[in-house]
Amino acid sequence: MRKHRLLVLNIFMMFTIACVQSAHAQAPNEPLYNDLSKTLGFIMGQRFTLNRIKAEYPTLSLQVQITELQFKATFGTAEKKIEKLLKNLLKEKYTEYVATLEKKLQTSLKSQEITQETAVKFLDEVAERAKGNIPSPMLETLLNYEFEERPSDEFIRGFKATYRTKGHPKAKGLDFQIEYPKSWSLREGKRPNIIQVFSSNNGRGPASALIMTRDLIKEAQRELTREEIKALKTLEGSKEIASELFSESGLREMAKGMGMTNVRNITTKKMVLDRWPGAMLEFLSDQQRLDLTLTIYNRTYLVIYKNYMIFLQCHVAKLPDDTEDTLKTKISKFESLFHLMANSLVIQSQY
Repeated sequence: MRKHRLLVLNIFMMFTIACVQSAHAQAPNEPLYNDLSKTLGFIMGQRFTLNRIKAEYPTLSLQVQITELQFKATFGTAEKKIEKLLKNLLKEKYTEYVATLEKKLQTSLKSQEITQETAVKFLDEVAERAKGNIPSPMLETLLNYEFEERPSDEFIRGFKATYRTKGHPKAKGLDFQIEYPKSWSLREGKRPNIIQVFSSNNGRGPASALIMTRDLIKEAQRELTREEIKALKTLEGSKEIASELFSESGLREMAKGMGMTNVRNITTKKMVLDRWPGAMLEFLSDQQRLDLTLTIYNRTYLVIYKNYMIFLQCHVAKLPDDTEDTLKTKISKFESLFHLMANSLVIQSQY
């Protein structure tokens, strides 16, 4: 493809313009305390009802114990962490808070009649809750603290959702999908080409990711002939563009053109994503946000599918109070999860 170098240069330019995006999580409207309180109330209400079933229907005691163990096996660690967090937040008021919550739950739940049939149904419901069938924000809160130390385990154990771009105006007609942890929140990208932004801990965590796509033919600004466009829309054409664009020098040029400062520790790697040529690019950089300078770990996965380039850009932010070791710990927690998310990419348009 005789003009592929010009196309590559155009891609560098558009990549620079497109990728300047806030890499740290935005706090959701709901305060953390509210989510923690709702989740603890949810657990306490469940425990109260299970104890009541055990007392009123002794023949169901064994089934109650099994159900309790199933739920604790999934979310036992999260329950302890949530209680500890609320204790730290409320301090000396925690005991009074729990007593008030228990009183409210007893008033609300004790008056409700429980037949043996409804008791069995509730046990089945709790078994489903142990599989992750829990309303928001309780599910996201439980998952976040259960898998806080190993975020990739949330994904591996099946607590994940799928986002698909079909019909989204920013996808430019391309239909692809990606999986993400259920504890992460979603929001529309504010910039013209960013389809969706994903943020850990229901929008409060240190990690985030975004997806976007670009039409390479449009980026070439009519510099390609019909023959070149036809060639580009093949696997071989995609490989030809990728051979230069995803070279070590090409990826390094991308990293330095993202609008960030002090770009360093650049690592590049070629790979295949859903049968099409791709690459991984990671580096550290600094980003100015108002009066703060944040250090950002960036890991970007790129894939060329015919005349499209797909981006999965993942970030971990070092906050002002974090040490370098804290950032390294954050990166080590999330890098395997980022890889799992990239590996979940399915380009539906090819099928």
